[in-house]
Amino acid sequence: MALVSLKEILADAKQRNYAVPMFDVTNVEMMQQVIRTAEELRAPVMFGAIPADIAGANFDYWCDGAFRAALTANVPVCIHLDHAPGLKEIVRCAERGFSGVMIDASTQPFEKNVEITKEVCDLMHRRGISVEAELGHVATGKIGYGGASESGNADSEPIFTDPEEAAKFIELTGADALAVSIGTAHGVYDTAPELQIGRLAEIRKACDVPLVLHGGSGTPDDQVADAVANGICKINIYSELCIAWNTAIRDMLAKQVTMSCWVSKGLYAGMEAMIPVLERKIKLFKAEGKA
Repeated sequence: MALVSLKEILADAKQRNYAVPMFDVTNVEMMQQVIRTAEELRAPVMFGAIPADIAGANFDYWCDGAFRAALTANVPVCIHLDHAPGLKEIVRCAERGFSGVMIDASTQPFEKNVEITKEVCDLMHRRGISVEAELGHVATGKIGYGGASESGNADSEPIFTDPEEAAKFIELTGADALAVSIGTAHGVYDTAPELQIGRLAEIRKACDVPLVLHGGSGTPDDQVADAVANGICKINIYSELCIAWNTAIRDMLAKQVTMSCWVSKGLYAGMEAMIPVLERKIKLFKAEGKA
């Protein structure tokens, strides 16, 4: 297989009624385990780059690992920039060969979101790169990347996606995929969410692009299955991977007589702990066997 674009990988998901899992990956070990599991289950996958993980000098190290893993994989892989705040980060990733980017202007008023997103789409489409945008706003939960803190303060209240606005937004911007706000949140939930599946169905009727669900960690499986059945073609996962990884390393270190153990021992523990999460999500999203 080869590195594929966001548009290509989601077109297949839309046609065959499954969701591609996008796993935000921080290091090479996470990348390796995602690919190994995807190959075992014959599933297309996406690597998500969180801006904080590719800041500064980290960028080249992250890219070297991601592109090596993707280009040698036996399943389709898309390398995607997650939640870019502006054009500078997007151009940097485009020049490095990312096959998808997300511009997140969801906290802006509708008109400003359209203006920013259209500028990104116009520029990226000339380069042959697909663009994901967000309309409505998926807030950050109790603990999550990008806004919430360990104290439990969320970054904002969610703003649900309006179906009519979604159709207009896609018409005005030309975005290739749309992240929708239907009740999920980034990070960790205090209580399980209640997804607005009826709203999702209306959005699906209103606009024809693949729809994306952010905040897939901790969302009840039955609701995820309903979301996939009603048009979600991509689901982002990070927090559940972090919890599995960190718990395994913490437990392993707690059993050590000395802290001089090899770093690789902790990394292997984290990688092993990811496997059940990766397998469960791939199967839940109905992505197994689609590669």
